[in-house]
Amino acid sequence: MNLRRRAGTGLFAAAAALAATLGLVTPAEAAIHDCRVSGDRAICAYVTGIDSGSWLQMRTGPGYGYADVPNGRLNNGQEVGLACWTTGDGAADNPNYRYWMRVDVGVRSGFVNDWYLDTGNPDVWKQRIRQC
Repeated sequence: MNLRRRAGTGLFAAAAALAATLGLVTPAEAAIHDCRVSGDRAICAYVTGIDSGSWLQMRTGPGYGYADVPNGRLNNGQEVGLACWTTGDGAADNPNYRYWMRVDVGVRSGFVNDWYLDTGNPDVWKQRIRQC
């Protein structure tokens, strides 16, 4: 990646972070999609926004005080099935964003804050994903 692109990416990230802090944007503006989890049809999304070398930890409930799901680490780009949604703790990067998804990766399931999934606007995905 050349320096010009890297600088532009940094400016975009800074602007997005400021907008998120002010509550002007929702999580990554993408969309849920149909997929298969363990052979079964599901509604899915991808993990996004996790720092390089880090992961998104699945929890047993919709908050950071809940226990970690054993072997429940998710990486950027990993596809997860979306079982249902609820509210809980705010996201670490946006305390005002309180939606959590119960996700399924086939061999385990747990909760993650929706801020780190490319689900798009809650007004859209609430029409397809049931509340827990």
